[in-house]
Amino acid sequence: MPVSGEAYRQIGRAAAGAVSVVTAYEGDSRTVIGLTVTSFVTLSFEPPLVMFAIQHGASCYPAMIASRSFGVSQLSAQHAPVARRFATRGADKSAGTHLETGQVLDVPLIAESLVQVECMTNQTFISGDHAIIVGLVEAARPRDGEPLLYFARQFGSFTPLSAQP
Repeated sequence: MPVSGEAYRQIGRAAAGAVSVVTAYEGDSRTVIGLTVTSFVTLSFEPPLVMFAIQHGASCYPAMIASRSFGVSQLSAQHAPVARRFATRGADKSAGTHLETGQVLDVPLIAESLVQVECMTNQTFISGDHAIIVGLVEAARPRDGEPLLYFARQFGSFTPLSAQP
């Protein structure tokens, strides 16, 4: 028998993760769609592939599934308000968010993000109540800074362990 919903939610709360915002333009419009994720991961080096998961019930799900390209902005510790905005259902995602357009693809990206990744949608898999979207990385720009992390339903930052003798 599968694990109960509450036990599964506790597993999710115990998993710390880097916070990213996945963005795209809706159809041919310049309307920014997007969501906050901790499921963004690198998948393959050759070819360079990344992936993220999106729940079927997400308000941007239909547009994100239909999008041929998307941007990923791994957020720095200063971006907690941006993470909250993109995690809020019905919020105007671009209001108060400093966005820029990708250098290679026409995708919106969060300005001054720790990492910016521009992707062409490569594959989409349906699994349970989520879709897994795989992107072929066309461009990536890392920057120095501290990552925004999510753990136990809270945002935070990284603190290294003290050196061990």
